[in-house]
Amino acid sequence: MGSIETETRKRDTEYWVKKIENNRKRDEEINKELIYEGWTVVRFWGKDIKKHLDECVKVIDDIVWEQKFEETGDDLEEIE
Repeated sequence: MGSIETETRKRDTEYWVKKIENNRKRDEEINKELIYEGWTVVRFWGKDIKKHLDECVKVIDDIVWEQKFEETGDDLEEIE
């Protein structure tokens, strides 16, 4: 039989593994629904937005530009 500390850590680990798995499944279902409805899904961790806001904005800006050119049929390579 393990110590109380070991058992607690094991329980906590099992809890977090299950929680993360469930969150990923939930996110996947939400992504599928949003994509089906015509949305583009972009996810960032809050900490990444705080530390790397410019990079997050650039990702969004790039996606918007790509979609704009897909809609118009223009060749993005020619413009750059």
